[in-house]
Amino acid sequence: MIIPINLPGPSNGPRLPPSLAKLGNSEVVIIELQGSLEVEGDRSGQAVGKLKFEGDKPTLLIGHHLLEGKLVTLQKPLAVLHRAQPNEDDGTSYDMIGLVRRKIVFAKRPMPVINAAAVKQGMEAGGAKDDTEGKRKKLKLG
Repeated sequence: MIIPINLPGPSNGPRLPPSLAKLGNSEVVIIELQGSLEVEGDRSGQAVGKLKFEGDKPTLLIGHHLLEGKLVTLQKPLAVLHRAQPNEDDGTSYDMIGLVRRKIVFAKRPMPVINAAAVKQGMEAGGAKDDTEGKRKKLKLG
């Protein structure tokens, strides 16, 4: 079976699905996580997390977990393919909608995020002040 792969024309910009992370105008990146990502309920349209860049340092906030990562250039680029609508004559074909040259790697364990109200309650209840302040600085909470 031969399956054709079509390159995008110069007039049509890449039609990226909304589930792909984009950096810049048309750059597609891979997000590499250690472990698994579990999403409860209906997945369509649901926000998984917030990706931020401070300089060249990416951070990903998922629920109450903060992941710090790094941007890595791939040795060999990867093509992102999207199955085209099958024609009665042609059968199945794929459109190349992007080229992945970089990935964001989150290799460390996530850090728990403690909101300011919980930190204040812990300090008032006689919690360990030094540990809380250390976590606050490490997580850059304000």
